[in-house]
Amino acid sequence: MTPLSLRWRVIIALIALVLGTSLAFSYLTRYFLNQGILFRTNVEMAQALNDALSLAKENYDDRKRRMNEAGNRLFGSQTLQAAFETGNSVPIQTELQAHRLQDLELQFLTPGENPAEWSAIPSVETPVVFKHPEKANLLCLAVPILQGGTPFGVLLATARIDQLLNVENAVHTFKHLEIEESEGLQQDVLLGFLVTTVCIVILACLIGIRMGFGITRPLYALIKGTREMARDNLDYRIPPGRDDEIGLLIESFNRMAEDLKENRRKRLEAEQIAAWREIARRLAHEIKNPLTPIQLTVQQMRDKYDGTDPGYLKLVQDCTEIVTEEVENLRALVQEFANFARMPSLSLAPHDLNAVILDVVRLYPDAHIELDLASTLPELNLDPDQMRRVLINLIENGIDASGSNGRMVLTTRTQPDTVLLTVTDSGPGISFEDQERIFQPYVSTKESGMGLGLAVVRGIVEEHEGHISVTNPESGGARFEIQLPVPEESFQSPEVQP
Repeated sequence: MTPLSLRWRVIIALIALVLGTSLAFSYLTRYFLNQGILFRTNVEMAQALNDALSLAKENYDDRKRRMNEAGNRLFGSQTLQAAFETGNSVPIQTELQAHRLQDLELQFLTPGENPAEWSAIPSVETPVVFKHPEKANLLCLAVPILQGGTPFGVLLATARIDQLLNVENAVHTFKHLEIEESEGLQQDVLLGFLVTTVCIVILACLIGIRMGFGITRPLYALIKGTREMARDNLDYRIPPGRDDEIGLLIESFNRMAEDLKENRRKRLEAEQIAAWREIARRLAHEIKNPLTPIQLTVQQMRDKYDGTDPGYLKLVQDCTEIVTEEVENLRALVQEFANFARMPSLSLAPHDLNAVILDVVRLYPDAHIELDLASTLPELNLDPDQMRRVLINLIENGIDASGSNGRMVLTTRTQPDTVLLTVTDSGPGISFEDQERIFQPYVSTKESGMGLGLAVVRGIVEEHEGHISVTNPESGGARFEIQLPVPEESFQSPEVQP
């Protein structure tokens, strides 16, 4: 039986989680719903609520009767008149205490000062007890104060009836619940829960599919990448775009592929350079041996001629000079082959790169060379002789490319864990197609030369565990950039220089 893929395992796990949660929630909902129905059909609860409502109403009616009696006693009395004129409500409170109404709040109203409250009183001709039209929890007693048979003021006494209203609301709520059919309510709730559950399951499926594809798609991309690498396609890269652990995995894969490609390039170049060195060694050996006999033979022919023919004598001398000059050129070529063939092993020791640069620049007093060296550089593990060879080669190439009036700039900068050395000339630059080939043996953009110089430069830099590259700056010319590693013992987080 074929096992399920990771994508479908994730989707099924999410659906199972949602279904299990929904079933547990439905059981709890049904249980509490049944408990609510039992509560709703409890006869003893209904009787208790009705008794409480009856007691509250009796208390309300008794309070209303006592407020009417107190209002009738105060209406037209001198006590009320004096209290209104003096503003002293103590005698009125004494009268209200006799009717067990000491909790009433008292207030004197006039139509001019309290028009809103005045308009809320049903009658200002006789005492009246009423519910406040805007504040339902207040029971009010209004006692008119007459002058010449005309009301010019009112005593307003108010009492709170919150307890009665709370009991009434409880009874109304209970009766409303009793009206509902228990089975109908239960079915409605269960139907609503079922619809909600179906929607949640559908949503979970969509989320699960989205998550499953989101997780497995980059994994399939990684699988495809490993297969491409197995087919020796080291140029294949997985498109980035995720900012999570899978994104880090993709980034690591691409970095690994780049490292493998770079290692293969270095290995192939090393094999190629080794082959070219062997060829150069054999060529140097085969060419060097006959050079001296050729030169000696021609010179002897010139020296042995004792004839008197001036024309022939001049011909012999010219031929001797030409052969001697070409032999010297061949010797220089042989020496270049020999130098390329026997790359000496490096003798590394801590050295100051700026000092090496200054030492080499002194060899070119007539060249237009500008220096922009960092003020402080960490010491690097260098072979100063080989590094001079690198600089001499790059400077002479720059002088040849820039001409007699050209200008060169050498700069050094400190980077987080490397030192950057740049050599920039003002020549025509190097085409994009040749920028990578230029470091291969026997590749040259000059009419003269064997194309071994930059190959030697690259070999020396890479033996220093560095990297060299070439670009064309916007200002023109060619720029060679050499990055050399900073040893751990001298690396102390130097500040990056612009």
